Amino acid sequence: MLSALSFLSAFVGGLAALHAALRLLSGFGAAAPDARSNHARPTPQLGGIALVPVWLAVVLAASALAGSIPVFSDPFFIVAVLVLFLTGIMDDRNSLGPVGKLVAQFLACGLATVALVGVLEEWPVPMLLLAPATLLALVAVVNLTNFIDGLDLMAVSTVGVPSLVFVALAAAIPALAGFGPAAAACAGAFAAFATINRPPARAFLGDSGSLPFGLILGTLAVVLAIRCGPFAAALLPAYILLDGFYTFFKRARNGESLMTAHSSHVYQRAYRGGRSALEVTGTVAGFGMVAGLVCLAIAQIAWPFQLLAVMAIVALWCFAAKWLTGMGKAP
Repeated sequence: MLSALSFLSAFVGGLAALHAALRLLSGFGAAAPDARSNHARPTPQLGGIALVPVWLAVVLAASALAGSIPVFSDPFFIVAVLVLFLTGIMDDRNSLGPVGKLVAQFLACGLATVALVGVLEEWPVPMLLLAPATLLALVAVVNLTNFIDGLDLMAVSTVGVPSLVFVALAAAIPALAGFGPAAAACAGAFAAFATINRPPARAFLGDSGSLPFGLILGTLAVVLAIRCGPFAAALLPAYILLDGFYTFFKRARNGESLMTAHSSHVYQRAYRGGRSALEVTGTVAGFGMVAGLVCLAIAQIAWPFQLLAVMAIVALWCFAAKWLTGMGKAP
């Protein structure tokens, strides 16, 4: 019930905040078309400015009703979200450069790792190993989420859909139930965002949204990894992990600079190769739903079967990537 209320509150609050932002901040951080973008005209990056405060308000209200929302209502996590939110606003206005953003990401993800300690302690792994691994995993997901906000509805497909999957997992698995309202608030916010981010997009998330929501997605995945296993957890942000790491290693192999803007992601090449935005994001959202259903099916079974499921999802992604890019060879 609290998850449903959180979703509805975030959706209604998100709609109000987005439309207010469009009226009052229509020129904020307008993203001009560049090597990374896939739009033809400058588009404001104000989604995060509207939605992050809504998510925070809903989570804190849900926490007050429930007593607490594990991890997500922890003061360390709230500060982590605010660090990335403010960093994103500054970067949307005047680019901070990759080093400045990375420092802020490590700081915020370090704070989030502190908030996760109570959950991490459930694993029989020394904290000296588990905490740094968690920090690096969170930084990776934050970065990959930031890279993916470059096409109409991509953020909805890669953050909103997995958040909704986690809500279903929380409803089905008692060990995840306490985290449900945080995921539901995220899903509700992105349902609202879809109304203005659908083609042609009236606004994008911007770094003020992609950075903190990337942290939220990464934290949901860490919780899932501890409670249900790392292979099941990998399916939650499956698209951004596969597209992101594939693109990273391909660019590294080709000797390209990894610190410059580019349009090498599979979804970018698919769009620039002639696929419509709805074809691309519809495929990505569909892939996310399939990965989510598989995650729901395997979350409580032995890890060898989880590994087989992950391998099947990787194969499905390869097939989808080839179809999107229209090539018969590796994407």
